[in-house]
Formats: sequence, structure tokens, C-alpha cells
Amino acid sequence: MDHHVDEAPTSPERIRLSGWDDGFTPSGCNGRPGKIVRDFPRDHPGAFATVDGAVSERTADLLYASAVKATVWGVYVPVSELQFENALEASELNQDETEDPAAYRHALARRTVQEFLVQKDAGQCITKSDWERTHGVAVWVIASDCDDETEYHLDYAEQVRYETNVIFPPIYGATLHVSPLHNEVNDKGAATNQVRETSSFEGGGFHVNLTGLPHYDKYGYKTRKQSHRLTTDELETLSRSEPGWKHVAYKYRRGILCDGEFPHFSGRVLSLPSSLADTKSNLPVKRVVVGFNLFPSEIGACVAKFPEHSGAFNRYVKLSQAAVKQTKLLSTTSNKGGWTLKSVRANPKQAAFLLLLARKVRENQQKAAAESSTSKA
Repeated sequence: MDHHVDEAPTSPERIRLSGWDDGFTPSGCNGRPGKIVRDFPRDHPGAFATVDGAVSERTADLLYASAVKATVWGVYVPVSELQFENALEASELNQDETEDPAAYRHALARRTVQEFLVQKDAGQCITKSDWERTHGVAVWVIASDCDDETEYHLDYAEQVRYETNVIFPPIYGATLHVSPLHNEVNDKGAATNQVRETSSFEGGGFHVNLTGLPHYDKYGYKTRKQSHRLTTDELETLSRSEPGWKHVAYKYRRGILCDGEFPHFSGRVLSLPSSLADTKSNLPVKRVVVGFNLFPSEIGACVAKFPEHSGAFNRYVKLSQAAVKQTKLLSTTSNKGGWTLKSVRANPKQAAFLLLLARKVRENQQKAAAESSTSKA
């Protein structure tokens, strides 16, 4: 069962599509050769900015509490939902998250984008023209424990890569720190407009290479193009001497914005305090990061259907991987190399699997549509 088209439509004028091999071929793309959309228009190519006090303490604390309880979630915020003047408070945030998790998280993500990327202007890097190019913002949260890390990678539209092996990076990518923690001594004191005391921890910093795609071309997907794959610790050590690297320590309410074509990673969390400096909180201690990708109109609608780290995306990937695995299992020498209408009719297992797959796809599409309509209501 192949939902792909053999011939890709002609690329829009501002899309530059090039052949690309980063050492990884997704299981869902039918072995297609890799390609990449590069040099997409943006007003500040090569952007890199650090913004302290990027969101309010309340927003940071709501994000932290939500992430710690869920560990990970992802949503998509269309630009049409953002208010570039006179932003209003979202009523969903006055309710308990458990009453409607999807609506609550969507409202919280929208509020965060509003504060960090619109009002703070992400270090004055995102222009009005950039927002006009943008369809929406993919937002996700991840709560990490000791020894957790994020390997070297390039951000891109995940579901599009999975199906087509085309890498489409965002216009800009951003990261936000929301745990009341710091890992530099001079960050212990109160930041601008901050009265919260923060606790110290080791590791978990953000590392980005400003060389961009040439560096990713050299290292590849999770450093697969190196003679041996580097651990995150090895890469962190190497980054101290290799040109092009910027290192940003973790700090409560700190935001970082980058050109979407910059590869990056998060260092391994080496230690966490047993409790937070704010003793009023009963939440466990985690290092929480919030991620953002601004996708243009050419690809945004696809990302909106299956935002990375969302339930819809995870169900889609699991189902697709199961389909690929089952196809390989049944396409053996005893099956003479593939599925045909005749073989399906003659093989009850094939027929049953296809019926199950079709039903699951339909159920997931209906569920994703319901979640989308609920979040917009």
C-alpha cells in the first residue's frame, strides 16, 4: 500500500531543492534518495540571538509544570491565531490541564510564542516579512532527567522527511529554558524582572554550529557521516576547539533563536538537585526545554497535521513503521517478492492486514481531525 506519488510536483519559485545524503534513509520513504530545501528566504540568514527573560515567570512555570507531568508533548500554532497587538489572556489556562489537555497545551504554546517570538521579537530577528512567510510554529516540550541528552541534528518537517526523504528546515528555530535552574555561577542572581531563586545543575547546555549546512553535510544525521559516530560527550569536547560553535548555558527563562539551517545538540545532563530552591513547589526536578520551529506556507499545513512529539505524530509513525515491517515480512521469497492483487486474494493474512491498516489509518485521521477541531474551538 503506497500513498506516495511517483512524480513530485514542480517546486515553487522560492524553493531550492538539492540532492542530499546525511547518512539516513527513513523507513517510510520507499528508499527514495535524499533531497533538501535550502536557502529559503528569511530576513536574517545566519541569525543567532540569546534573550534573557524571554517569557514571564508565570508562563515559564506553567510550561515547567505541564512538561514535568507529561514528559513530552507537541502542538502547532498557526500564525493566524497570533495577535501582533493587544494579546489577550487565554481562558483555557485558567482551567486544570487534565480537563482538556489538548486545548490547554495549545493555549499555553500560543501564549509562549506570543511572549517570546512576537512581543520579545526573539532578539529583533523575526521581521514582519518573516511572519508573512510563516504558516505557523511547531512547539514542543521535553522534560529531561540525569544522563538525558539530545543528539546532534538538524530541525526539519519530520513527517515530510519520513514519507519523502526531503529535508525541509524551518525558517528559524528557537529554544526556551523554563526550569528554575542555572548552570553558570554568574547566573545564580536574579535576572531582569526575576525574583525567583534558581538552583544549580551540571550539563544540559545548548550547542549550535553557525557554519550551518556545510557542517551538517560533513557530520550527517546524528554524526553518521563520521568514521565513527560521536557520542554527545565526545562532540561536546570537540566543539570546544572546532570553529563555528556557540555554547549557551541553561538559565531560567532564557530564549535562544537561530537560523533554521543551523545543526545543534543539547549536552548530557550530568546532575540535577534533589529539590528546587523554591520550596513551595512539590514537582520533581527536571531540565525542561521548549522547542520552536517556524515553518513557511509551502510546508506548514503538512506539519500542522502531525506536529512532532504530538500524539497524532507518534501514532502515525508507529503505524507506518508497522506497515513497513509487515510488508517486508510478507514480501519474502515464498511470496515471490511482493504484494499483488492476486496474492492478496490468495493470502488471508495479507488481506486481513490491509483491512486492519486501512481501518487504523482511517481511525487515526478521524482522531487527528477531532483533536485539531477541539484545539481550535
